[in-house]
Amino acid sequence: MAAPFDHIASTYDSVFTQSAIGQLQRKQVWQYLEQITPELQGLEILELNCGTGEDAVLFSEKGFNIVATDVSEEMLKVTQQKAHQFSLQSKISSHYLDLDSFDETLFDKKFDLVFSNFGGLNCINAESFRKLLQKLPHILNPKGRFVAVIMPKFCLWESIYFLARFQFKNVFRRWTQNEVLADLHGMFVKTWYFRPSQIKAWSSPNFSIVSKRPVGFALPPSYLEKFFERRKRFLFGLNILEKKLFRVSLLSGMSDHFIIDLRLR
Repeated sequence: MAAPFDHIASTYDSVFTQSAIGQLQRKQVWQYLEQITPELQGLEILELNCGTGEDAVLFSEKGFNIVATDVSEEMLKVTQQKAHQFSLQSKISSHYLDLDSFDETLFDKKFDLVFSNFGGLNCINAESFRKLLQKLPHILNPKGRFVAVIMPKFCLWESIYFLARFQFKNVFRRWTQNEVLADLHGMFVKTWYFRPSQIKAWSSPNFSIVSKRPVGFALPPSYLEKFFERRKRFLFGLNILEKKLFRVSLLSGMSDHFIIDLRLR
């Protein structure tokens, strides 16, 4: 059976990765990664929900070895194509991995960093997320890091958007313990939202928190790309504000996404 993201694998880069908002949000994440990767003890990275392999390519170009995993076979095909296109086959290996049935014995090595970008972990429920955090210590090297970019339970931009459209029932749609059916270009995908404090609590037995940062507090969500196509100056002004607010961790729970950086105790 096709995975929920199979149908957008061929268009995901044009719709999000290469969009103005997508590029600005990804750059924000990568500015943080470039600060912390020199702190890693080695060069081995496991990426969860790698999508089209955009981050895998960026990591490998900086000398890291990447095991890029996803539940979508079509996304993995795009990742493999990029690895071949940039002659990075020796640095990037791609593998199917369903996080709902994550098995730490699948890998024959340990990693210095486990990374997941742009809401990939919002596709699993709270119980699966907790189990994942319990299993990660078994595949991380000492002092290894887990860095994830996650969608929180409240997004200020999203609430303003739905208010402006008089869709009042959607204003706080993320504020639920249950799944939300998110429209992904015509297909509805089960999505769960998490508070930074939840991730901190679930990870506390094995991890200490290094940092949490907002991504998309001033910058809007990617589904507003069309609105900002003719308002690029406004968008770039918001990006300047985004950079200034990036270190304000309290905004993490009100942004489109947040970065959480955990270190193995």
